[in-house]
Amino acid sequence: MKIAVIGAGVMGHGIAEVFAIYGNSIYLYDKYPEALKKGLNSILWSLQKLKEKGKIEDVDKIYSRIFPINDLQDIEDSELVIEAVPENFDLKSSIFKEVSGIVSKDTLIATNTSSLPISELAKNVVNPSRFLGLHFFNPPVLMKLVEVIKGNETDTSVFNEGIEIVKRIEKIPIPVRKDVIGFVVNRILFRVFTSACRLLNKYTVEEIDSLAKYVLEFPMGVFELLDYTGIDTNYLISNEVKKRGFDFTCNKLKELYEKGFYGTKVGKGFYDWSKGRPNITKTEKMPSPEQLLKDAINEAIWLVENGVSTEDEVNLATKLGLGWKKGIFDYARELSIK
Repeated sequence: MKIAVIGAGVMGHGIAEVFAIYGNSIYLYDKYPEALKKGLNSILWSLQKLKEKGKIEDVDKIYSRIFPINDLQDIEDSELVIEAVPENFDLKSSIFKEVSGIVSKDTLIATNTSSLPISELAKNVVNPSRFLGLHFFNPPVLMKLVEVIKGNETDTSVFNEGIEIVKRIEKIPIPVRKDVIGFVVNRILFRVFTSACRLLNKYTVEEIDSLAKYVLEFPMGVFELLDYTGIDTNYLISNEVKKRGFDFTCNKLKELYEKGFYGTKVGKGFYDWSKGRPNITKTEKMPSPEQLLKDAINEAIWLVENGVSTEDEVNLATKLGLGWKKGIFDYARELSIK
């Protein structure tokens, strides 16, 4: 399959690498030559690591399937286009308008957005019935989950083809049958974030993260994760979802953003990262699991009741997408939360 990936950043080059491993020909485009060069170097480094671990055999053969381009016109014969540029609605919209005028009217066009509505982005696509969401998780080479999102105008056959494409690269597709803010994983995670922020009225950052790490056994504390993924990124996403009716309120997030404390990338956020990853110790005082997870569990129930995804799909998505030892419904049963 001929696939064009627009954007050679962390997600873009990772998605390109995965598809190349499974025999596809890839056009990798980035507006910025240095970003394209960096992306290609990252792919080569990653492939060499995979070979060292015995997961692939021929680095050069896989790498030769990736064709760097600096002119979007070169993607004309693509069968699938995947956009993987930053979470900026106007930027993505302009790309879809341009891509629509280059590729065939039947070419599948997908966005890797983690939170922006598929149906809104589709308005910039000629023949929006062939447009869908393919949300990979970071890093795409290692993470098994891909959310496949059906927009309001996405044809059912296109949605089903998206699921099959994900299976062909040995990833696990989670069908998202209705276009809702945050899809499945991030919608549930947003509720964890807002609950954690609300708990700051009674508990410290460390006390809340102690619960997450040592009782719920999350791979990272909630605030540690916000720092890691970027205070700026999360604050800007929170504003986008608020505009669309999803309440994401965290005054401390706004405060850190306005101070320029963006998390790991600048060495300071909720934690001080100047000397490396913070040492979060188990505290005696901490909130209850119910206080942190009740809203997230109710959100998961809402997703199922509204036909977005099934209970098993939502449960699996939270385990694979968030690295939790248990799925959200496993916690619900364990904690008897309804």
